[in-house]
Formats: sequence, structure tokens, C-alpha cells
Amino acid sequence: MNINKLRIFHEVFVTGSITRAAERSYVSQPAASKMLANFEDEIGYKLFERISGKLIPTDEAIYLHEEVYGLLQGVNHLEDSIKSAKNNRSGRLRICSIFGPSYQFLPDLVAKFKAKNPDVHVSLHLSGCTAIRQGVASGQYQIGLVDKAQSSSKHDSAAFDMTCYCALPADHPAVHLEQVSPQDLIDTSWITLDSENATTKALKRAYSNAELALSRTIEVHTTIHALSFVNLGMGVALVDALNYHHFSSVFNMPNVVLKPFVPNIIEPLEVITSNLNPLSGIAKDFYTMLIEELESKQGIALEQS
Repeated sequence: MNINKLRIFHEVFVTGSITRAAERSYVSQPAASKMLANFEDEIGYKLFERISGKLIPTDEAIYLHEEVYGLLQGVNHLEDSIKSAKNNRSGRLRICSIFGPSYQFLPDLVAKFKAKNPDVHVSLHLSGCTAIRQGVASGQYQIGLVDKAQSSSKHDSAAFDMTCYCALPADHPAVHLEQVSPQDLIDTSWITLDSENATTKALKRAYSNAELALSRTIEVHTTIHALSFVNLGMGVALVDALNYHHFSSVFNMPNVVLKPFVPNIIEPLEVITSNLNPLSGIAKDFYTMLIEELESKQGIALEQS
């Protein structure tokens, strides 16, 4: 299958326009139209419907695009690798992470690594745990950061327990305590991750053991969203050690105070690599730096205000 046809399909999918797709692909508009038509003839179904002057993807196109996009990424990686070898560049580092570490922790670490290895091309992607595990196993990514789960025959892993802290609105009575427990948060609403998240389950157990009712009024996808609600005075939330470490330097949330929480609740984190594809020298260097940084963050102590 012609890769140029796939690229035209992708560009039309994201722009909704043959003209824009042609411009972005550096081909003429008639050539782009012909490639798209030939592609539709080859696969046997229409990919777009013209509505109000814009090309709208069909259901089949939406299904196909995810696979095509992954393939184009792989081709682009290959082209970059070929150019890197020609120019004696030092290689490529491909990382994929869940949201939390990707917000500030990994960018900081990549910046330190690039300072020592300026010629390394770094790709940092964000995805869900299942996709990250599949990507590392297939060789799409060299290093993945995921929620800790059962061991896999396809991965080598290093597991970390990241201590969680309690984020409270500045006017909450518990901000004056050295540490916060469920007994100090009676009648206080919680902003939590989904019910299957490890920290949410641990929080439920803590309240159950204290024979208290847990009030979960807002559910969010990330800790960052939870902090925004805390800053608005909507309740309290758990914050893992990585986001705590960067809180004062990254977040502009003057209405949020962080305190140790008891009983101890941890955010499980796992660094995975493929046990079938050995890490390159560059990837090994970054992996070593990553492990050292995570080990230092596991036992991070909360500064008393």
C-alpha cells in the first residue's frame, strides 16, 4: 500500500480539506484528490462525506485512522533514524507515560538528560496503561511509566510506591494540623480518581477502617484536575509525591495547602522496558537517571509550613 496515500488520508482526516491536505503534504490539489480517490477504490468504501463544504470522516474512516496514524508514526521514526545514522547523531529515546509523571517530572528529567546529550532526539508520548504496555512490548517505546499492575512475561519492570499527601482548601480547619486523617475531614467532600484507581480504593479502606463514611462528590481523570477543584474550595484530594514535589514551582494555586495524610496511602508507579529488545546505550543512561530520581522521590518529606 502506498504510504503517500495514507498520508493524504491522514491530512484530510485532521484538516477536513483536500486543499489543506495537499499543502501540508507538498503535492498539488489534483494529485491529492486522485490519491484519496485511488485509496477509496482500493479499500472499497468511502472515507469522507462532504457536508457544508467540509470533508467529514465516515465511521469507517474514524476506525481506520487510528491504525493509519500509528503506522505513519512508525514510518516517521524510521526516517528519523535513517537520517540520524547518516549524520552521526547519537540516537533516539522514545518514552511513553501516564499523565501524572508527564506533566512536569519527565520534562524536567528530559531537560537534564538533553543538557548532557544534546544530539539525542527525544519523543515523549502520553497514553493509557494498556496502550503503553503494548507499545513497549512491540518496541514502539523503549521506556514506559504506568500504574503498577501484575507482572508480565513481555516486560522488565521496576516498581515504586509514591507517598500521597492531602490537598486542602486554605480555609479548611485541618490546615493547622501537622498531619491529616479521616477523622479530621468529617463532613468534607473528596475529589478522587475513578473507583478502580489504587489510591481511591486505599482511601475507601482508610475510611472503612475508621468507621466513617467517605463522601466522593467529584470524580476526575487526573490529579491536576483534582487540584483545580481544591483550589476552588470544592473539597480535598490526594496528591502523589511527584506532583507534590513540583507543586510550588509549577502550580499557581494559592488556595491549596498540602499536608501529610494518615494512614499512609501510596500511588503505585511502574517503569517498564521490553525484555525482548535490549535498551540502547542512550536509553540505558536515561533509564538509570529515571530510576535514581524516582527512588529519591519515594521518601520525599513534606516541608512544614
